[in-house]
Amino acid sequence: MRGRTARARSVRAYPFNSQLVRLPDGSLCIIAPLEAEENAASRAFLERVVAGDNPVSRVEYLDVRQSMSNGGGPACLRRPGVLSEEERRAITARVFLDEPLHGDSLYGDLVDWVERHYRDRLEPADLRDPSLWRESRDALDELTRILRLGDVYEFQG
Repeated sequence: MRGRTARARSVRAYPFNSQLVRLPDGSLCIIAPLEAEENAASRAFLERVVAGDNPVSRVEYLDVRQSMSNGGGPACLRRPGVLSEEERRAITARVFLDEPLHGDSLYGDLVDWVERHYRDRLEPADLRDPSLWRESRDALDELTRILRLGDVYEFQG
């Protein structure tokens, strides 16, 4: 029972739903949800990271409760389920990751998509540039086509 209690506290605190961002001086900042600050164990963990021998210089806490309550959260907490072969065949979207060694693999298509569309850096000035919006929209449109999801976003309809 002790493991379940610890797991429940961890889920509520979401310290692992944090994001690392590089600061202009080259150091890193952990962006963490407020729940991680409000939970003593999570806050202590994040403070140990900042105090450690690493490039993380600080932690900033943000209120992301609305996002979390609307289904956001770490993918690692998604409950896994086993599908029967019939259920798996019924899924028409291309969402099952296959081996990268196959000629026409989802893995290969996703790696190609990331290499073409995923920025390794985003500057504040980029957020004012309308081309970033178009670039992001085009990338999302292509990703939904790769995954065969249909029109997911309003701009696709």
